Amino acid sequence: MRKILLIIVLLSCVLSTQAQKLRLSDIPQEVRMGLENTYTDYKLLGWFFETGQYVAEIDIDNRTGRVFLTANGNWQFTIFNVAEQELPTLVANYFINNYPGYRIKKSEYVEDYGGDNYYRLVISMKGIGQTEYEMIFDTRGKMIKTNAPDPDYVKKDYIARLNPEDIERQQKKMADRTALPGTGLEIGDENYVKANKDPQSSGKRGRKVDIEAPEAIETPKIPELVTKAFEKKYPRIEVDEWKMEDTCYNAHFQNRQGTNLKTLFKPDGSVVSVTTEVSKERYPRLILSDLEQRYPKAKISLIQRTDYDAKYKRTITERKLEQFFYVELTEKIRGRKDVKTIKLLYDKSFKYQGLAGSGDDYEEDDE
Repeated sequence: MRKILLIIVLLSCVLSTQAQKLRLSDIPQEVRMGLENTYTDYKLLGWFFETGQYVAEIDIDNRTGRVFLTANGNWQFTIFNVAEQELPTLVANYFINNYPGYRIKKSEYVEDYGGDNYYRLVISMKGIGQTEYEMIFDTRGKMIKTNAPDPDYVKKDYIARLNPEDIERQQKKMADRTALPGTGLEIGDENYVKANKDPQSSGKRGRKVDIEAPEAIETPKIPELVTKAFEKKYPRIEVDEWKMEDTCYNAHFQNRQGTNLKTLFKPDGSVVSVTTEVSKERYPRLILSDLEQRYPKAKISLIQRTDYDAKYKRTITERKLEQFFYVELTEKIRGRKDVKTIKLLYDKSFKYQGLAGSGDDYEEDDE
């Protein structure tokens, strides 16, 4: 199992060097070819030079990204801005359920050359001048690392501040608000570099921070409430595999017709969602038509439909949960032997919603 290595960030301060905008003629041919070999179907918005690396600002499907390349054209990583409403459900729900009174100041998706992609949120308590915290999630929406305050403390503090009779305590909390337990952001959020960054690069350096994911538990312990709920919903069906999804449990199995399904359960046994693999003969015509225009050279490898449980939907008041389709495509990368896996989302009306939360992975071609 490969370790998940996060990109190092330079300390943001007044003395930090600003990104230098470059003309196309300033870009070495190796760097331009490195960009061409990494991405296809993109719109180039501009070139910059910062932290000792060349940075290409690009647009892919109306998503702006910053591609970092070395002087010899080796791709290092790419940072995409992600709208809050486009975050994976597990990431959004984790934030909503555990950090009331907070807001997301920045949400990003980072693609790493080693395939260890992740989501990064910068959050803070609502108000002016509040401490910022960082939250890192893997591509499936599982929390990897955070320096934010403990969720239990945050929720208790939020409830206490809502009590109008506890004026004295509220005033004290207002004074102590910036001192909530949590290290806050000791790193900047604009300039990114790898751990093996070119030592000759100029500019102020921040303290290097490595964040690694804990080793995965091979076989999660499933609560009895969950196993009984599965047996009641799917009598005489065996689970092929149980997986942890944040605080929930995902049962992977096949029904009697041989269709692959995934059902997500909360720890109390209630159902969150059911994901069904769509057979090729039932691929939605409107999705096929849209894919033919967007990715004419790509091949469909998977389409799944996710339906949220009606009871669970009634418990989520902060955002509207609707049926959606998840699509995986594979496409050859020009100038490389690898194939690119493109992951997309469509709504219940088969309308394109953008890149899926898990981003683009690169896998070795079997040819």
